[in-house]
Amino acid sequence: MRRTVFSFFLAPTLVIGLAACDPATAVIAGGSLVSLAHTDKTLGDHVVTWAFDQDCSLLNASNGEPYCQRFETDEERLAKEAEAAAQRAQTYCYRTLGAISCYREPDNMASSQARVQ
Repeated sequence: MRRTVFSFFLAPTLVIGLAACDPATAVIAGGSLVSLAHTDKTLGDHVVTWAFDQDCSLLNASNGEPYCQRFETDEERLAKEAEAAAQRAQTYCYRTLGAISCYREPDNMASSQARVQ
């Protein structure tokens, strides 16, 4: 609810106040903020995604990833999930003081109660 209130009322109001005197700029900036809040892409990102047929987002770039990435197919997504599940199955994780430690082989010194699934 809080995100919706911010997206629809406070963000556009803030943008209109910061957009100088041009109402078109305020509308575009407000639309970009609402779009960013709901789709994680600005209006410009949507245009670039459509033009290049790739997943383009400023959030990708801000996280140190390429701005545009290939769309992931269902097969690729399922393969990644299966690989991650296999990786988790091959690790043995235990609760330690203030953290969780993971190993490739079982720790004979750890108690069974400290094991994390």
